[in-house]
Amino acid sequence: MSGEMVYTVTLNPAWDRTAEVERLVQGGTHLLGAVRGDAGGKGVNVSRVLRAMGGGTCALGLLGGGPGDQLEETLRQEGVRAGFVRLPAPCRVNTKIVDRSAGVTTEFNELGPRADAGALEALEAQLRQLPPGAVAVLAGSLPPGAPADWYARAAGCCRGCGARVVLDASREALRLGLAGEPEIVKPNREELEYLCGGAALQGEALLAAARALLQGRTGLAAVSLGADGALFAARRFAVLAAAPRVRAASTVGAGDTMTAVLARWLAHRPEQWEPQDGQTLSELARQAVAAATAKVLRPGTQPPRLEEIEEMKARVTLKEL
Repeated sequence: MSGEMVYTVTLNPAWDRTAEVERLVQGGTHLLGAVRGDAGGKGVNVSRVLRAMGGGTCALGLLGGGPGDQLEETLRQEGVRAGFVRLPAPCRVNTKIVDRSAGVTTEFNELGPRADAGALEALEAQLRQLPPGAVAVLAGSLPPGAPADWYARAAGCCRGCGARVVLDASREALRLGLAGEPEIVKPNREELEYLCGGAALQGEALLAAARALLQGRTGLAAVSLGADGALFAARRFAVLAAAPRVRAASTVGAGDTMTAVLARWLAHRPEQWEPQDGQTLSELARQAVAAATAKVLRPGTQPPRLEEIEEMKARVTLKEL
């Protein structure tokens, strides 16, 4: 396969059920409006965005049960290749409630089935067979049974065959996964603050914390800041990209959309990939934040269209740091 292929790894995929209410009231009774189902899980979302952008992608991970069959069929219909290791237990079914009045999404996520050692070993064997120059996105929560350092282990499998890694995880999975030296890491502000012992991060402290992640092969940290956009920190350059204000249909998958742009960018730079000047980093930042913003205008985890991303790029404001 081409080295420009992006493989996504989702250990804990989900069938996402998204419903709308006029106003979410704690303890109240609600009449559900539009209800939709989507293939979900961070890596799965990344693959769906990549395919919508016309890129080559293959979704890997652990998957089982009827909801898993539904998820896999949805990916097939969208043109996303899949090579999941099957589990006997069904994958998660997560519920997202969109409050239309506030433009806020509340998520109710299941824990997920247990990942046994045999399934993890089979997935690692797949990663050892990736083509040189390919990109592997390791993303999302770890299910019960998966060791906390599994992302570092998976990165080692990818490294052995010459593939590059993008890591998008949280808390201990992120902290321990950094030992695998992913080329790109994409925490959000809260995840970065966790790595810093819970300290609130703003301004220069935020940039310093992002740059602290740039160790070994890790050459880019993209810190998503929600409605405020994102910070992109390379070794010699940094850019703050402010997102335009929009009325969100669903914020679920916005960070995954940003991850997809980063992975595609990395896949098209097989040799010297690190940003060598501020302009290169600024162009990447503009594309990533425009894509994430365009996504929140779409319902559920539905990926944005290319034309929507292009229209949004002109509204992203950049500041080189």
